Amino acid sequence: MMKEATELKLRSYAKINLSLDVTGIREDGYHTVETVMQQVSLYDDIIINWEPDDSGQLEIQVTNSKPYLPTDQRNLAYKAAVLMAEGRQISGRLRMHLEKRIPVAAGLGGGSGNAAAVMIGLNRLWKLGLDTRQLCTMSSVLGADVAFCVLVQNSRYTCALGSGIGDVLTPVKRGMRKHLILAKPAFGVSTKEVFKGIDECVIENRPDGQKIIENLQKGNYPEVYDNMINVLEEYTLKAYPEVEKLKERIRRTSKVKKVLMSGSGPTVMGIYDDYLSAKKACLEIRKYGYEAYWLTTGKDIRGEK
Repeated sequence: MMKEATELKLRSYAKINLSLDVTGIREDGYHTVETVMQQVSLYDDIIINWEPDDSGQLEIQVTNSKPYLPTDQRNLAYKAAVLMAEGRQISGRLRMHLEKRIPVAAGLGGGSGNAAAVMIGLNRLWKLGLDTRQLCTMSSVLGADVAFCVLVQNSRYTCALGSGIGDVLTPVKRGMRKHLILAKPAFGVSTKEVFKGIDECVIENRPDGQKIIENLQKGNYPEVYDNMINVLEEYTLKAYPEVEKLKERIRRTSKVKKVLMSGSGPTVMGIYDDYLSAKKACLEIRKYGYEAYWLTTGKDIRGEK
């Protein structure tokens, strides 16, 4: 007998790195990091349709608004669904549509956020009773950023200190509260390539994540900005001069407080004190042909494209 179908719509938020340091390399080849991650208001919509039945089989179908993205087992949302069903007697038809706004291969955790939203949604639909900590632990097999995305999408936190490969999280009580722009050139950057390349780079300046967190709590933003360093810039800016050019163009915008590459790139962020300054800067950067958004930290708005 066919049971009643259920639809669930979730938001999958992007993230930025307020700092990123590479602290070592493990025997399995993965680099260890220390990074302060912050949720921002740009998001994808995740629509989940679930039709339970008695067939004894789970059928998974993924669609998205970007035709060049995979919809099979290569998609992180698909992998997340398989993970949540593993070892459980789940039977029915699962359809997931990803309405994409977050740029792809841009260092913003778009795919990781999609996977996190699917895990959270299926935990509710299938009544699995898993808490945020359990979901974060499970998610580590999907990728380093997924645990952070689970945390901020399933709790009141918007910021965390990440260690290990980025999946060991310490939530931060008060995250950044600023306006910003995100801009990227018309290409993506391979995270694997950047981490491989960083091993050959000499890193002279490193961030202090604890100081960033301490000063976020105090609202002492000049000290926060001083410690916002992304060591992966040492590779990406040299390998992709267009990212350095974009960074310089954002530096020249009015009232910008800090300019930094997020993650492995190529997205660059500019931070501002007010909405109008961020909007003006975004419109200025678009004139050069870059994909650009103005938005806020936290969960306030979708972000304007």
